[in-house]
Amino acid sequence: MWSHKVFYKKTHPFVWCLQRLTLGILFILLCAGCRSEKQGYERLVFNGLTMGTTYRIVATVDNDSTTSLSLKKLVEKRLEELCQSLSTYIENSEITRFNSSAAGEWFGVSSDLYRVVVAADSISRKTGGAFDITVGQAVDLWGFGAEGGALSNELPEQDKIHSAQQTVDYRQLQIQSDPPALKKSDSELKIDVSAIAKGYGVDEILLLLENVHEVHGAMVEIGGEIRVFGHRSDGFKWTVGIQSPVRDRGGLAAKVYLDNEAVASSGSYVNYFEKDGKRISHVINPLKGAPVETDTIATTVIDESCMTADAWATACMVMDVQKALDIARSEDIGLMIIREESEDSLEVISNNSFKKYLVNEDR
Repeated sequence: MWSHKVFYKKTHPFVWCLQRLTLGILFILLCAGCRSEKQGYERLVFNGLTMGTTYRIVATVDNDSTTSLSLKKLVEKRLEELCQSLSTYIENSEITRFNSSAAGEWFGVSSDLYRVVVAADSISRKTGGAFDITVGQAVDLWGFGAEGGALSNELPEQDKIHSAQQTVDYRQLQIQSDPPALKKSDSELKIDVSAIAKGYGVDEILLLLENVHEVHGAMVEIGGEIRVFGHRSDGFKWTVGIQSPVRDRGGLAAKVYLDNEAVASSGSYVNYFEKDGKRISHVINPLKGAPVETDTIATTVIDESCMTADAWATACMVMDVQKALDIARSEDIGLMIIREESEDSLEVISNNSFKKYLVNEDR
């Protein structure tokens, strides 16, 4: 593990404005002055909207390929399927219908929702509930769900917070594999997979592209969560920049090389509102049914799966720094934490598994 400190002006608020559209913390670095594309390949780029945010595909394809339009249609069809399954913002989506279902009855689900819930359950158990997709009632209470914008007037009353927190418990959600189905013990229990769904979407689109004959490599990004495979058209490694949470620095917290890996981030400075000078983050602590109160302001995880990287990044926002580092070591995932050390400095902490991906600027 290693760390370094970043200083910023005391007068700077260091937070960004609340936006309903989730903003990505990661972005692909396009190399200026790169050598020409490798013979036989060309770079294909397309983007669009999905899951309440944006997506971007950078693919390496045959230079005689005419797959641009057909590839985008293929991607968007799959994204529509995922939204219909996983979105709480679609009135008749699978997850919305499950949340309205009665307790004690098996509810048949798609393989997409099943795989997401199984992965979430595993991380919930490993973190003792620091990650928990049954947090839906609390997300809605604090104004970050499908019901409407974040609160701007009075904060929720304590009894309502307690009531919402009582419905949060991953152990009250039962999972059946054959056929795939879910059952809840409490009719008020609501699941919200927004902390894992974008990562799952990235994995699924990457899998789709891997099976397209004309595609030899790709970078898939949804709402800042990224995974790559194969090679870039110019022969260089895929390089991803991790945005600094201090906006006026205009720089990066780090740059990493990826080779068939995924990187995902979570942060309290991206989606929040302020009340009485206090930042209220969209990241909910499932154990309290309320937004996290922590000096950690951003986390970034590198893993083989973007779905798990996405979930672990959120879990590490909820856990204290040492526990997050300990569990990252036991799970063999790369982890970078940016925390507010004092009024005028940030500390960047990276474990050894993360450090091996860092771009050496001196090379």
